[in-house]
Amino acid sequence: MTMGMGMDPLAELPGAEEFQALLAREELRRARTGESLTVAMLDVDGLRWVNAHHGAPAGSDVLRLCVATLRSTLRAVDELARTGPDEFAVLLHATNARNASIWADRFEDELEAASLSIDAGPVTCSIGLTDTSGDITLMEAAVRAHRRMEVVQTVRKLRRTRGGDALGPA
Repeated sequence: MTMGMGMDPLAELPGAEEFQALLAREELRRARTGESLTVAMLDVDGLRWVNAHHGAPAGSDVLRLCVATLRSTLRAVDELARTGPDEFAVLLHATNARNASIWADRFEDELEAASLSIDAGPVTCSIGLTDTSGDITLMEAAVRAHRRMEVVQTVRKLRRTRGGDALGPA
């Protein structure tokens, strides 16, 4: 998580430091309530390629589309932040790994469908999910989710490199 403090102006979302502060606050609340939470980390696949081949405005369109699709698939209680140039973090309240996976599949389907309307499409995201089962903290869940996202991202990069995907390397 590398973006600075405050709201991200492009995505109109909290940044990485705010997301980390949220995790700390939610950890205290979770200790009282026992609520099941899942952290999702997302990386927009191929965003650098989009910026290089279609220009920064197209990259901004891709990011706005991701944010809009995230917002349309998340519940009002869930938390969303932009944690890097091409990364987002989500805190899914009262959600276990199975239900988080169902949400992630729905998000990916809706994002791919929505991205057909933009020149830089189709847009996909590599997603890593970790819930708080097994007595791990939210910070630990975020680290694990980020690692899982990186594994998915690496696999997708390898597939693109071998298959010559139009999105190019991520």
